[in-house]
Amino acid sequence: MCGTDNAAHVTVDRRGRLPGRGAWLHRDQTCLENAVRRKAFGTALRDRGVVVRPDDLADQLGAVTNEDSAGSQDR
Repeated sequence: MCGTDNAAHVTVDRRGRLPGRGAWLHRDQTCLENAVRRKAFGTALRDRGVVVRPDDLADQLGAVTNEDSAGSQDR
């Protein structure tokens, strides 16, 4: 989660080094859609005001998936 405009935004932490709470999400479009529909990010991150941009997050997850090697763990 990161933010510069008084609102927290969900982002993919590719290296696992950003400060703050994190939430696991499968690299799967259906999982992302379900999390957004259930408003799971606010609960997991303990911030009900978190802003989720599903399209941006899907693009980031797609970039992570494409960068991974075939044998890496799915997290």
